[in-house]
Amino acid sequence: MKSLPQDSHELTEHFFRRNFSKMVSVLTSHFGLAQMSLAEDIVQDTLISAMQQWSVKGVPQNPEGWLMQVAKRKAINAIQRKQTYERKVLPAWFTQEDVSDKDIQDSTLKMIFTCCHPDLSPQSQVSLALKTLCGLSVDEIANALLTSKSNINKRLYRVKEKFRSGDIKYQVPEEADLEARLSGVCTTLFLLFNEGYYSAHSEETIRMDLCYEAIRLVKQVRKQFHSNSEVLGLTALMLLNVARFQSRIDDRGGLLILADQDRNLWDRELIGEGVQYLHQSLKRNVPNRYQLMAGIAAEHCLANDFASTNWKSILKQYEILQRLSDSLLVQFNALIAQYYAGREEESLLALTVLSKKPFFHKNPLIFMTLGVFQSDQGNYIESKKCFITAQDLARSEAERLMIKNLKDKFH
Repeated sequence: MKSLPQDSHELTEHFFRRNFSKMVSVLTSHFGLAQMSLAEDIVQDTLISAMQQWSVKGVPQNPEGWLMQVAKRKAINAIQRKQTYERKVLPAWFTQEDVSDKDIQDSTLKMIFTCCHPDLSPQSQVSLALKTLCGLSVDEIANALLTSKSNINKRLYRVKEKFRSGDIKYQVPEEADLEARLSGVCTTLFLLFNEGYYSAHSEETIRMDLCYEAIRLVKQVRKQFHSNSEVLGLTALMLLNVARFQSRIDDRGGLLILADQDRNLWDRELIGEGVQYLHQSLKRNVPNRYQLMAGIAAEHCLANDFASTNWKSILKQYEILQRLSDSLLVQFNALIAQYYAGREEESLLALTVLSKKPFFHKNPLIFMTLGVFQSDQGNYIESKKCFITAQDLARSEAERLMIKNLKDKFH
């Protein structure tokens, strides 16, 4: 056993979050979709066991393996208590020493396609993906989707009722049915990646794990859709964003805005790979949101510095993206590009109006942006108010440090 290098609860939460989707997916592959709630309960119980044992005995040499083995033992005990499943499932699990990497990969891919079943509403697909693949709590999902906890619980309940009825199968569908789920699968993987790259729901230590898991899974999907423009664009977007990850955090754990990042820390090999996938996507002549977002990321990655960024090209791509998506986040980012493209007054006015909308009035990033722009325009009193509002709304210590650093920089 390793000694604990940090708070045992925090460390256990790190390993649990990183392995949540894998553990639920593997257990569901043995129990069946009708018993997904039981699988989730077992995984939660495993976390409690880890917190109790690791705080006393220290962290095991292979924490991920420990979690999976304990979950497996708890699952076997549950199966023994459920005679209906014992005869079908238990013998195979007794003879299987370890859960292989292939079992985990296959089960996780099945879970993704199950989350994106066409019989589920788009809202239910997203809620299920955030719960099962990202390991978010119901409260966190409600906050992320700007709805109530009761609405999320209702969505998840309806999904599990469909699973219990046996109408939906836990499998990667036949080739003829793959296309119908592809858009949902891409959305799910995009959400998974974003939860790692942008999330305010977790500590920095687990973000890269979620990003790499999303990249691994999109590569699995690409084996089936190797020439699909959407899949290629999504792959490009993930690679171009993760290439810049190391520059996003300062020495104190605060987030850094793009203008303050050290570009020497960017992974040029990953950028080159991402640009190649972007070119492959563009050759298909099928514009899609991932391709456009990857194009925007490429403009940032290929600029020598912040000042030489081609903001007019970025703004043009955002304008096309807005025609494909009605996302307020896209609108927010387009207004930032508009400001740096030279339309400063227009952008500042529109951002002020946007900050009053329900989606944004509790979002610290828009007030932080307004603080930077108001200071840039010489409106220091208004800028200070915006920064104070942003600090009050900060959702994590990393965000709080970023806002404080910017406030100090501009005042």
